[in-house]
Amino acid sequence: MQKIDAHLHVDLQGFDTDRLIDYMNAHDIEKCWLLTWEEKDPPISNLYQNLPPEEVFKAHDKHPERIVPFYAPDPKTQNLEEAVQMHVNKGLQGCGELKVTHKWEDQVIGNYLRVIDKHKLPLLFHMEEPRMHYVPKTSTVLEKMLDKLMNGALNGITKYYLSLFSRKTRLLKDHLASHMQPFPGYLYDFANLEARIRQFPDLKFIGHGPHFWNNISDKPPEVLFHDKGPIEQFGVIDKLLETYPNFYCDISGKSGFNALNRDPAKAKRFLEKHHAKILFGTDNTGLHFEDLIRSFKLPQAHMKKIFFENAASLTDE
Repeated sequence: MQKIDAHLHVDLQGFDTDRLIDYMNAHDIEKCWLLTWEEKDPPISNLYQNLPPEEVFKAHDKHPERIVPFYAPDPKTQNLEEAVQMHVNKGLQGCGELKVTHKWEDQVIGNYLRVIDKHKLPLLFHMEEPRMHYVPKTSTVLEKMLDKLMNGALNGITKYYLSLFSRKTRLLKDHLASHMQPFPGYLYDFANLEARIRQFPDLKFIGHGPHFWNNISDKPPEVLFHDKGPIEQFGVIDKLLETYPNFYCDISGKSGFNALNRDPAKAKRFLEKHHAKILFGTDNTGLHFEDLIRSFKLPQAHMKKIFFENAASLTDE
């Protein structure tokens, strides 16, 4: 079966261009969308890795039949229109990954969407909620350990209990307080996302990320970074996919894998219902997305949509 991986990066997790092509060959992936990440003033520098368009287009020049180039310039880019036009002239096929600390309601995002819409580029974006983030100030063993415990170990559980322990015992309280910084979130407000989807009906929006996929359920988590357990009722992303012809989703990353793995019966219903709006992708994770999708035993026509046809329909490739 033909496959397009709609979410890959070059120079992330050790994937240089050669390894990227080897990975695609090993998994029978015909093409991939190769995405950038650009934010000029990230509020927490150690959460950010610049993935520039130059490397995407180098990979595309080397393998034009395999690489579909995407680029999401920072919304605050001066002469944004000219920057996008220059890359369209090089063969740009989409805008992504837009992963910036803005809200959908921001004026700069409205201008950004007008430019992307004008060039008829699909937009792949990442959503994360605001939170307090532990930022190490030195490279000591304690700092490294606290960085891990506060920022991801056991899917947020260690942060919850370590913070609770600190508040009750006052041990590490001052240390933690001096190292916590507010992270403003990435494009996390669903109400204003929906308003933008309505405002730009010809622009194809493609959602992705932890906050996006936690909302496969109508009860997003209070503690966990990636929610777990049964899904009682579908949440807002089900409504958006059902309501708006220009809204899609990308299953890549730990968040997408977890959302489809936490409640297999509900995940199968979700895939069957939205098979014409879901894009296969992996996001350099090494997780077994293809095996997971195949485990649901969907009709062959539905799998063709998810693995290839939906992504192919959104670009000129």
